[in-house]
Amino acid sequence: MIQIKDPKDCCGCTACASICAHNAITMEPDALGFLYPKVDKTKCVECGLCEKVCQFNDNYDKSLNLSQPVAYAARHKDMDEIMKSRSGAAFVAISDYILEKGGVVYGAGYKDHFRVAHKRATTKEERDEFRGSKYVQSDLTGVFRQVKEDLKNGLTVLFSGTPCQTSGLNAYVGKRLRDNLILVDIVCHGVPGPFLWRDYIAYLEKRQRDEIVVVNFRDKELFGWKAHKESYQFKMGG
Repeated sequence: MIQIKDPKDCCGCTACASICAHNAITMEPDALGFLYPKVDKTKCVECGLCEKVCQFNDNYDKSLNLSQPVAYAARHKDMDEIMKSRSGAAFVAISDYILEKGGVVYGAGYKDHFRVAHKRATTKEERDEFRGSKYVQSDLTGVFRQVKEDLKNGLTVLFSGTPCQTSGLNAYVGKRLRDNLILVDIVCHGVPGPFLWRDYIAYLEKRQRDEIVVVNFRDKELFGWKAHKESYQFKMGG
């Protein structure tokens, strides 16, 4: 069974929990909200699949890795799309193509009160929630299994996430279903804890005595392209 002795050996991707047919693994948050697997030993049958699928395994499948990176630069033709995105809106262009072909898109959106979590989109309107940076670890609970079900049903799936999330999904899905899976990861420099974000939202609302209704982690219109400054809109204004 999988046992995380050092937090740096887990990224909370949920691949181990997703592959367990006996539902013996649940993802539990630590003090900062980072998710780690917890094994119910009464349900575990010691099959070893959770260890095999873990990207921190020395034998993790790297067969799709390129010997040398192939680099391209791209920018969306529509300036409005660029302004609504954090960079050049390449994700919007790629996901538009997938959706127009009848595929589905997974990306980081919000649940509850701005809790960052991966969600599924079948329309451009649903997909639009995934645009823009969200500097928090997203919750992937149940998402990997949903992706695999879509692939089994013959759908093309685009999944956008951090490199550790895409590599976890790649390992979980397996070679047989990879042909219709398109993985898009970001240049990542780490993610803050979900509970820090939750508490910061609560702090801002308490200070303002108002409820936040819109969050923008990198507001281009107010601060330009280079600034990494967030903006908030409150229910009563401000």
